[in-house]
Amino acid sequence: MPNSDVVEALVTAINYDRFDQIQALHAPGVTFHSFRSPMLRDSVAVRDFHTELLQRYADCTYTEPEMAEDGDAVALRATIEAKGYDWRTFQQRVLDISRIEDGLIADRRLYGMVSGIELDRPAHAAMDAAAAFRGGSPRSTRRLVRGLYENLLAGEREAAAEALDDNITLIDSVYGVVSGTDAVLDLLEATPRPAFGYPRLTAVIAGDKNAAAEIAIDPARPRIADWVRIVEGKVMVIERHWMLREIGVNPFVEYSRDRHRRQVILPT
Repeated sequence: MPNSDVVEALVTAINYDRFDQIQALHAPGVTFHSFRSPMLRDSVAVRDFHTELLQRYADCTYTEPEMAEDGDAVALRATIEAKGYDWRTFQQRVLDISRIEDGLIADRRLYGMVSGIELDRPAHAAMDAAAAFRGGSPRSTRRLVRGLYENLLAGEREAAAEALDDNITLIDSVYGVVSGTDAVLDLLEATPRPAFGYPRLTAVIAGDKNAAAEIAIDPARPRIADWVRIVEGKVMVIERHWMLREIGVNPFVEYSRDRHRRQVILPT
């Protein structure tokens, strides 16, 4: 089974609440980091995580899935559609990155955005342009994205700007949505960092026109995962997903409340 098929099977299992299949797709000793939970170390705990998630996120569905496969790694960008504690529908963007060994998920990291993010007109235009682009090659995408982040982390602003489209949009649900080269670079430079340690690029998973780039202070504690969209050899969109618990942001859309019970209203 190709690695992407394993991830597609996981999405199907999540969408149809197939908990046994969710567990079976993970290796017994899987390591799982999530924006909603502490680190988990076995497939039974992952099953329990999804059982609770699908109770909290009623009618949970992974929509608009996009994948990039690079060696044994698969990055899945999707939008979760679900119903919160008050049964109102909400959307939450996630980036789910897995490493596959012998047909099973051996390592998995689930990053997320704060739910309910809204995009302005320039951001929609950039997303539309990225969706319309037919794509290049994984090799060129990997080289472009790796070079961009190496320059960003080294503080080489001018070199980083050369990889960006003039109409680039950065979508960050925590620190803001901005468009334009200078605005994007300014926001990236202004994003708070921990008092100790330095951010480093830990992985780039490249497809034909999209790539996932992971950044961490400590590789054992995942922090940021960007979904990068390419148009004609330039970066058009950066969608920033966080390990929300890691940066102290409340990831619980239900705000820790109990779900309202549905009941029939009888005529008086």
